Amino acid sequence: MEDYWRYEQEIVRLFYDYVDSVLWFPYPVRYEEARLSPALTDALRAWGRRHGEGLAAGERWPSPELPARLTAELPGLAARVGDELGSAFEVEYASGSDDPMDQSRKLRYRSTEPPTNPDASAAFGALAEAARAERAALARRVASEPGGSRAWFAFQPGGGTIYRPPSP
Repeated sequence: MEDYWRYEQEIVRLFYDYVDSVLWFPYPVRYEEARLSPALTDALRAWGRRHGEGLAAGERWPSPELPARLTAELPGLAARVGDELGSAFEVEYASGSDDPMDQSRKLRYRSTEPPTNPDASAAFGALAEAARAERAALARRVASEPGGSRAWFAFQPGGGTIYRPPSP
């Protein structure tokens, strides 16, 4: 997998996972927080709703065509998100894979133009800055603890909690 830093700084992902948003940077981004245009926000919500309804019956698609139709819509949605955010951000989406971590089918779109929605671009810039600050705070905190950065731990993003395995 690519350096996780890029997912905090410049790669916006579009995929369905049982949350209220299909936008990830690197965590789910609420549509209100994203500040995308109302038309694009409605399109993303509709895509996520159709995906969720399609899987509602015990993880089985109601028709074999639905996953392909949903996948076919992703390049257009990615381009719309990418155009609103501008060239500072890349939009990643899956092509035919239900697994959001399957890197073999990842495609990306990056606009070559300035953002068509400066408010949305600023919102994602603020999210990237918050991720940088969180990463720096975590690095300082881990370095100051016994064992420093060589110790094993898990971290809850957004909450600041560090989980360490119990000592033997």
